[in-house]
Amino acid sequence: MAIRAYLYDATGTDQEVTLTPQIVTDLNSRQLLWVDVAEFEESELRQIASLLSLERESLYTLLQSGRRPRLDHYSGYAQLNIQAIQQTEGKYGPVEVDFILGKNLIVTVHRKPVSFLDSFDQRVKGDSDLGELDAPAFLAGLLDWHVTSYFRLLEELELEVDRIDAHALRPRHSRDLLAELAKLRQSVAYIRRILTPHREVYAAMARPDFLVIANSSSSPHFRNLADRLDRAIEAVENARELLVGSFDIFTTQTTLRTNEIIKVLTIVSFIWFPASVIVGITGLLLKSPVHPTTSPGFWIMMGTILFVAVSTVALARWKRWI
Repeated sequence: MAIRAYLYDATGTDQEVTLTPQIVTDLNSRQLLWVDVAEFEESELRQIASLLSLERESLYTLLQSGRRPRLDHYSGYAQLNIQAIQQTEGKYGPVEVDFILGKNLIVTVHRKPVSFLDSFDQRVKGDSDLGELDAPAFLAGLLDWHVTSYFRLLEELELEVDRIDAHALRPRHSRDLLAELAKLRQSVAYIRRILTPHREVYAAMARPDFLVIANSSSSPHFRNLADRLDRAIEAVENARELLVGSFDIFTTQTTLRTNEIIKVLTIVSFIWFPASVIVGITGLLLKSPVHPTTSPGFWIMMGTILFVAVSTVALARWKRWI
């Protein structure tokens, strides 16, 4: 298990500390403690729950997996579950993250690394002003990074859609664009399936019953979070529309290439049909060169066929059929 505890002070003297009962009980209104618990075992999490005085039902919820995003209220603190998305070897997978919101205390619990928490940690270097924030405002900041992580995923998908469009517009390409579009379609659907259930949780954090546990001054933060989440869901829908447009481009280009092939085959057929007629007629009237007596009619026939072929191709090029 990896436990990281950061003590932010309003005086700007931030430091990483060892989590002890005294650190938790000695927190004052000008301090904020963030405890990050990662890759834990059940016994280890029980020790943390005992140190933080978490209720039994709260601990039971933390030990469960495969949960839907939810918000629970307990005596003196609130517990929030959300889902982030991690990309591993080109595949997306969910990572559950639990937040415990107490007085001057934020605890994050997760079984796997979480990219948006790591990004937040990397951005905050040295002394900062985070100690001036209360716990609800700090929670709102972390959740804002959570929503931002979805926007970044969608930006990557949109860039991939643009690259596929660029390849689809080329006269010739060797990539299996239809398979790539199908894979992107599955990715967008997966992101939407993971992101949409957060709407009711983010909306719940802007309700009065949650703000009683937090404080009334935090209400603008959580309302803005709910609005950002709605925009993220709209961005997912826009990504789906982009994929539909990409599929239209792909089918249009496929149709154009098919038409080009049909044109070529039609020209070839038009060339060989007169040739077969000429050969059929002249075969009744002339002797072939293999006959002891040669005939200039054979070469006249071959010249006529060649003239018809060249004239047909020249006319098709002049009319821009090919």
